[in-house]
Amino acid sequence: MTPEPFRQCRINGLIVVIAGFIWFVLLGYRDLIDPDEGRYAEIAREMLNSGNWITPHLNGFKYFEKPPLQYWGTAISMALLGETNAAARAWCSGLGFFGALWVGFVGSRLYGRSAGYFAFLFLISTVLYVGLGHANSLDMGVSVLLIIAVGALALAQSARHLPKQQRNWMLLAWAGLAGATLSKGLIGVVLPGGALVAYTLWQRDWALWRHLHLGKGLLLYLLIAAPWFIAVSYENPEFPHFFFIHEHFERFTSDVHGRTKSNWYFFAVFAIGAIPWLFSSLNGLIKPSFSWRAEAGTFEASRLLWVYAIFVFFFFSISHSKLPAYILPMFPAMALLVGENMSKRKNIIVDGIIAIILACVVFIFFIWKAHDTAKIGRLASHLMLFRPWIIATAVLTGMGGISALLLRHQKNLAISIYALCALLGIQMVSWGYQSISELRSSKTMATAIQSFIDKSGKDNVEIYDVNRYDQSLPFYLGRTINLVGFTGELEFGINQEPQKWLNETDFLPLWLGSEQAISVLTQSTYTQWQQQKIPMLTIYENSRYIAVARR
Repeated sequence: MTPEPFRQCRINGLIVVIAGFIWFVLLGYRDLIDPDEGRYAEIAREMLNSGNWITPHLNGFKYFEKPPLQYWGTAISMALLGETNAAARAWCSGLGFFGALWVGFVGSRLYGRSAGYFAFLFLISTVLYVGLGHANSLDMGVSVLLIIAVGALALAQSARHLPKQQRNWMLLAWAGLAGATLSKGLIGVVLPGGALVAYTLWQRDWALWRHLHLGKGLLLYLLIAAPWFIAVSYENPEFPHFFFIHEHFERFTSDVHGRTKSNWYFFAVFAIGAIPWLFSSLNGLIKPSFSWRAEAGTFEASRLLWVYAIFVFFFFSISHSKLPAYILPMFPAMALLVGENMSKRKNIIVDGIIAIILACVVFIFFIWKAHDTAKIGRLASHLMLFRPWIIATAVLTGMGGISALLLRHQKNLAISIYALCALLGIQMVSWGYQSISELRSSKTMATAIQSFIDKSGKDNVEIYDVNRYDQSLPFYLGRTINLVGFTGELEFGINQEPQKWLNETDFLPLWLGSEQAISVLTQSTYTQWQQQKIPMLTIYENSRYIAVARR
């Protein structure tokens, strides 16, 4: 390697290390946000403490909405790091950074070192990917395992002339599919499978199906994915119908989960999630490097990645159940398309200009309008509580945009600085959310409840959640709580063990007869109790709920 490329590799390696530091630093600083982070942390905590790694439980009830791979990973993290915020996020965050590294590797193998490096930087600094890479939810895990499968498939089909190498990559692809299935169910097969069929019909690359190593691949897939499904079905005969029919077919085709949105919903999610690379993202999808007219009989990696990204987007767009994180799997594939395009472009001026405009808008809003919270609504008033963090993000975004313009003739350096500024800026917003985390986390309330229990000198104080369920409360208390009058997503588990659940009518005599107990109430329930003169002592209160003690 000549001195200049060697020097560039060292610089790129340093940038990757810096990005990793920004990615992982302060991983546990922000409290877990309900509902997702609290839910998945508590399932892992109960799995670790109970020793039951087959049947997931949430607050003591059977919980079959998702497979266990993330619970296993998070439980292992807690065993090593303790039951902390950082341990709860370690699985998602670690997989997220690994996924970006994997995308960089695949890009370098398919399109060259520069394309891989740019794909890594793009992915590591987009709003949706960074945000979900620091949230304890299932979407990051399944997205990374899917891109491992799709990326390995692309590498395998690009090496058809090397049978041993092609076989090994395909086996990795099958293992990735199994991991994705154990992460979030059948979409681990449906998304890449549907994309593969669509790609084959367009490219007319029929030879691809002869190079999938179906026999060995399916065997490996079943060896990895099947044992848990068999074991959990054996222990819980009610599992197959709930998981495969209710959680897959009914979720996709009906409004059973109440997550209906417009068919245009994901266009808005994409536009926000792709910041600060919106122009590059659109350019990678609208003007990909391949010709729109397919060359029949040959393998085209970029076309496969494009089809996969578009298939993910439209698959969830037609679904009746929509959440912002659902389209995350398209971002790693899009990163490879963008990386390939960036390696051929001269600069990123348009992205820089958009970043500067966005930074100016945010900066002006939070500086000039900060004093006028009455006119901008309650939500914006809350935003003002961590205004310094948002202003810091705006400054970093603007700096990144300016660097893209000033260093337009040094593309590698410009993209590196731009991506690092974006990554740090997004992290600033995440860290700053801690200033209002009390609105979406039970950490402060759990601390107040535990302090009250410690002062009482009693270890067996019953804790009730009345007409609500605060997902992170059991995690921070390190124990399950009693649910009163609330079912929600726990309805299936409650129906299996109804004796563990209370309605409000049966609960009130227990409360009145308790020597010591604590209840968490909504504001409306608290008002009703006051009107009924039910004895209670307020020990914690915020704008959403109140914790009260009996005696």
